[in-house]
Amino acid sequence: MDDALKRLGYSLWGLIASGPLYRYAERHTRRSITPRLRVLERETALPFAQRKAAALERLIRVLEEAGKDVPYYRDLFAAGRFIPEKLRRDERYLEDLPYLTKDILREQGRRLVNEKLACGIVREQKTGSSTGPAVVIYYDQEALDWTAAQNILMLAWGGKRRYDREVHLSTRFQSPPSPEDSRFEARKCLVLNRRNVYTGGFDGASQEILLQDLQAAHARIVQGHSSSLFALARYLKAKNISGKGIFEIFVSTGEMISSRQRALIEEVFGARVSDRYGACEFGVMAQELAVDPKHELLVSDSLVWPEMRPPELSSSDGYADMAGIGELVFSNLRNRVMPLIRYCMGDLGKLVTGDDGWRITEITGRTHDVAEIDGVEYPTHYIQDILDRCGYIEDFQILVRGGKAVEFRLVASREDWEGIARAVRANFPSVPLRRIGADELVFVGARGKFSYILREDV
Repeated sequence: MDDALKRLGYSLWGLIASGPLYRYAERHTRRSITPRLRVLERETALPFAQRKAAALERLIRVLEEAGKDVPYYRDLFAAGRFIPEKLRRDERYLEDLPYLTKDILREQGRRLVNEKLACGIVREQKTGSSTGPAVVIYYDQEALDWTAAQNILMLAWGGKRRYDREVHLSTRFQSPPSPEDSRFEARKCLVLNRRNVYTGGFDGASQEILLQDLQAAHARIVQGHSSSLFALARYLKAKNISGKGIFEIFVSTGEMISSRQRALIEEVFGARVSDRYGACEFGVMAQELAVDPKHELLVSDSLVWPEMRPPELSSSDGYADMAGIGELVFSNLRNRVMPLIRYCMGDLGKLVTGDDGWRITEITGRTHDVAEIDGVEYPTHYIQDILDRCGYIEDFQILVRGGKAVEFRLVASREDWEGIARAVRANFPSVPLRRIGADELVFVGARGKFSYILREDV
């Protein structure tokens, strides 16, 4: 009864927080998220044919503006005599443009930024490197507000009501945040009716702490890396402990969730698992609907125009049985300051068209792995989060021997190395460090896929 009353109390608070308090916070921080959410909700209610037509018109406007004000596209369109309005006659005309890759992003840098809007940049966000070396993505306030509104909508697609209590699984850092950052995060969690629950390694002590924190949160929704919750589910099952009733829905973010992970999480917690697909470059592009079949993610055609790069696979690649699967490609429709056109994600999947929209199925890639440090298994997303706090580390790989981390290979500048190395050693004192150049990163497999983990035979 006590738990039920607490859940009710948090839901009542959620009604206040998601209404007048949220609008007050928007005015106070000079954000405009709710009006954009209303636009997205109205567009989502339309038949797919209308949504697709609207998305095509939005794409044409993005291309026209990019051809005038973005140096990279201005040169590209001129060289190829590309005329955006021709898409109205045939959307396949888009295929006349080359694919955009992370290599091009790194090479071109701010030449991919809109010259007229560059003064409005408010965030420079580094990609997470899950499918290749990191690049920087630029956002202005309008684009950030669109992605924030999109995130709310995607959570709703996954089954979250605005007033629901939510847990966000976050990395537990060794050094405490600044008082200013702590105050900001506390205010943010208050408005979002959210509690941050911090995760560490995959050892038993860390799992006990995570279990207690989740129980104390009284949340209906949990979102975070699937590997973190899978580790807890595995721990509880081994101890014959039920996790049912702790939460109702788990939204998997940040990495691919495997069928094995999904099955065990649903079994142990009795919860619905709702997968999502997003990236720093765009925001959340697709979400598994709470009422739809599993493993099918509906694409947000208000945010992106999707494509699938035809696979050029041979039997030696190990993908011979993956018929119809190719690399996922997107063009953004809401970030005018840095329009990414035909951007290759580095993820494999299948893009299908249904009566209600584009859907992504059979996603592969973006899988994080585990390395043992001082007897504790750490997921690579945890290590990545720690390294992101240690200075500008462009990328990293972990040399693993017999499952144990034997070396961190960090892509960093010579002038920053001393400070970075000191910060990293404060968190992982037993792991030797090595500074490398981006050209020394190792790509693995027949398709040359990037991986954080480099395994050596014992």
